[in-house]
Amino acid sequence: MRLLPRDSAVFDDLQTLAQHLTDAAELLARQLGTDPADRADLAQRLVDLERRADADTRAVVRRVTSSFVTPYDRRDLVALAAGLDDCVDALEEAAAVVVATGVAELPRGVVEQVALVQRQAEVTAAAMSRMRAVRDLAGYWGEVGRLEHEAGRVHRGLLAELFATERNAVALLAVKEVSDRLEAAADAFERVARTVELIAAQEA
Repeated sequence: MRLLPRDSAVFDDLQTLAQHLTDAAELLARQLGTDPADRADLAQRLVDLERRADADTRAVVRRVTSSFVTPYDRRDLVALAAGLDDCVDALEEAAAVVVATGVAELPRGVVEQVALVQRQAEVTAAAMSRMRAVRDLAGYWGEVGRLEHEAGRVHRGLLAELFATERNAVALLAVKEVSDRLEAAADAFERVARTVELIAAQEA
């Protein structure tokens, strides 16, 4: 039996932070699917969203460090918040690269990568709403790992196709940079899932 109450409001903070994941992934998908002339505006909206995620991350850290007793280990909760923020950062960076490189038409592989990252964002946001029962989230980290593996496969296949068929070096490097950033985003989601898995193992 617990003798001291634990501050569970951090769960609400994490859920608020996680909402930025799905919003950022949706904005990125919209950016890649729109006219190149309109991409800068959507990239700026992602910058604004990333700043809100930074603020919400700091709110989690403040609550964790100021609470007398936390539901899970303080270091793990801080790492989880930072990991969620890293995911938003990665999505914002991908959108910025799209604008910076001026890439016009994106190959099917990039579209597949974005869809996989969107799914990771959805699954992660849903998991954050269930962190009170972290031991029941094995399906979450398993699914995120599967999606990351698939994203890696798509990434490698896209690079192989690019280097085999693209004769314009500038276009090749532009698409590669976008694809690399999306792969980094998929990896960031998997790191969050590993943090949740670690918390669950410690609670077992």
